[in-house]
Amino acid sequence: NLIGNATLALLRNPDQLAVLRADPSLDANAVDELLRYDSPVQFSRRIVLQPYEAGGVVIEAGTFLMTCLGSANHDPAVYPDRAERLDITRQNVKPLSFGGGIHFCLGAQLARIEAEVAISTLLRRIPDLRLDDAENPEWRPTFVLRGLTRLPASW
Repeated sequence: NLIGNATLALLRNPDQLAVLRADPSLDANAVDELLRYDSPVQFSRRIVLQPYEAGGVVIEAGTFLMTCLGSANHDPAVYPDRAERLDITRQNVKPLSFGGGIHFCLGAQLARIEAEVAISTLLRRIPDLRLDDAENPEWRPTFVLRGLTRLPASW
């Protein structure tokens, strides 16, 4: 899902694609920004272990919470410089796409490396890659995970 979402995002944002092609040293930062921009994991569920206050509301122990990671990755308090915009040069990108704390995904580093290698290889081997229909990608009909069923492209 990360590789497909990232490819779609880059092809929909040709200015950022051009920046990445011009400076391959941005590959790792680009992956973090792409994780933030369109997270393949949108939601996570947690159980509150002790009463917790958030925004003036007390959440009681035992409460099930659904956290929206995709939304948190666009929090303007964390990313005040146009959080809705893809910017592969953005500094201090800390996507929540892999969770956090004791719930941080064990495969996060492998996923990052796979995405970095796949995206850089794709851009290097197919420099004139373009979407056949950038406005109507086919998304999987899922709630928690966000990914494409297919991404028709040409070169």
